[in-house]
Amino acid sequence: MALKRLGTLLVEEQLITEEQLQAALAAQRKNGDPLGEALVKLGYLSEESLYRFLAIQHGLDFLHLEGVEPGAALIKIMPVNIAWKYKAVPVAQENGTITFATSQPDDLSLFYLPKELRLPADVRPKIVVSPNSQVSALLEKLFPRTGGRQDGAIRSAAEPQDPASPAAPDSEQMAMLEATAGELVNPEDVGLEILSEQREEGDDEIKDEGPIIQMCSYIIADAVRKRASDIHISSYEKKMVLKYRIDGSLIEFPAPPIAAKRRIATRFKILSKTMNIIEKRLPQDGRITLRVGAKVINLRISTLPTRWGENIVMRVVDQSKGLMPLEDLGFEPDQLDQFKKAASQPYGMVFVTGPTASGKTTSLFAALQYVNTPTLNIMTVEDPVEFRLPYVIQIQVDANAGRTFASVLRAFLRHDPNKILVGEIRDKETASIAVKASLTGHLVLSSLHTNDAPSSIMRLVDLGIEHVYVGSSVLCIASQRLIRRICEACKAPITVPAEELKRIGLSPEDVKDTAFFKGKGCAECHQTGYRGRLAIYEVMPITATIREIIFAKGSLAQLKAAVKDAGFKTIRDAAIIKWRKGLTTLEEVLGETFE
Repeated sequence: MALKRLGTLLVEEQLITEEQLQAALAAQRKNGDPLGEALVKLGYLSEESLYRFLAIQHGLDFLHLEGVEPGAALIKIMPVNIAWKYKAVPVAQENGTITFATSQPDDLSLFYLPKELRLPADVRPKIVVSPNSQVSALLEKLFPRTGGRQDGAIRSAAEPQDPASPAAPDSEQMAMLEATAGELVNPEDVGLEILSEQREEGDDEIKDEGPIIQMCSYIIADAVRKRASDIHISSYEKKMVLKYRIDGSLIEFPAPPIAAKRRIATRFKILSKTMNIIEKRLPQDGRITLRVGAKVINLRISTLPTRWGENIVMRVVDQSKGLMPLEDLGFEPDQLDQFKKAASQPYGMVFVTGPTASGKTTSLFAALQYVNTPTLNIMTVEDPVEFRLPYVIQIQVDANAGRTFASVLRAFLRHDPNKILVGEIRDKETASIAVKASLTGHLVLSSLHTNDAPSSIMRLVDLGIEHVYVGSSVLCIASQRLIRRICEACKAPITVPAEELKRIGLSPEDVKDTAFFKGKGCAECHQTGYRGRLAIYEVMPITATIREIIFAKGSLAQLKAAVKDAGFKTIRDAAIIKWRKGLTTLEEVLGETFE
């Protein structure tokens, strides 16, 4: 795994130059000093600057130890061997908190210091970073000893531990860490490679066993193995909570220790490369590209400051996953024919609507894949690019570079496209250009955030598009949801009570020949009874009747009545069909759809 090291971080923060880094690396190879110490000895970086940076990197406070005189009672709580083992000095006690100063903030075992000291449960430890010379001087003064290595090694969170250092976690400490963090810290190779980081000289020979790095890598790899679509890491007053969104539901898993929350947030920020590791007061967004086994994964990471620390949510996008054909998405046969017909037209607009993470992009790209041939010029503008298709020109928006949906779409019209995909229509400008494109000989596919197909017409009007242009340009609207599929490993037949059938307008006579099932819950489905999801659709082709209602500025109620009269299946109808086929449960039907 290619890891970002202290030297790279210092160059990125412009504390040293690349030339100074290379000179320090050469001195490091010659003398064997840790990189930080080499930089200080060469005069490229002051010791204070170095340790202030390490404090920021690890999300800890910096403390000068000059003039610090811990009281006798405070010194007594710290045995000499423990002080040198952790390279930590108790420097203050106030309001139930004991502050420990260290020059080795990357050593996660520091957070287990209270267990060795047997501090009362109501006493909270606070770790601060101080210059190595000051920590060593205070240790010599307060906890004198002879023999053994006593100099501190300067490392970043991504540099290798020195097994000869007294602060390197021993087997007992690692066992304690693994017990506390549950399955997160796995001594085996997690099979994860960071693709978006730059290698530094000597990285190929490095195998970093830093617990924070290993823990963060394992969280990502474990989420991918469990088919998670999102990773949630939340900080509370006395604990961290780790949840994966699997098949649409959040499931809690063993979390890292609360003492590691700042360093975990910092680690993910470092991996994203674009996030500010110093900024903890504002929300931030970033991206990480990595490989887990044979899969190339893109993580969209977002941090949000909360009362007890930064909340982290990461969307997991598997870029290695192949596109599904339209036939496998979940359309009913008549819906599939209507959607295919619309996607095959030479001009007009086709929309896929639904809530966030309902599979809209998958449906749109399945449609593009259906019509894609080398004889067509197909262009897409997306945020971000999730799927890749041959013969398709794909552009990713970049607001910082002025590359918006509207500006790219406007440029597309000068590049002779046949079909255009706009990832999402969010504003009037984008909507106006898309409508113009559809009325001048181009097929435009896009998505909207609406609850059902008829509401999409009103959404376009709300964006400022005249009814006459909406009615003239839109060919078809498909609204979709994802519902959970019953786990095949624990699937068992059940009887549905008559009162439950009545809730969806059915009687026992209506379903007398139908078998119903439910998952009992097993290890395969994390005791949920569900494994995997399937799409349900509401497809509304714009018929002559519906077009006349649009031209006449009809209401949403009128549109819905026309759809019902035409016999088109609603989302609820599609969900009931899946339920009667034994693919899902009545709870999913009622929970994800409404009439």
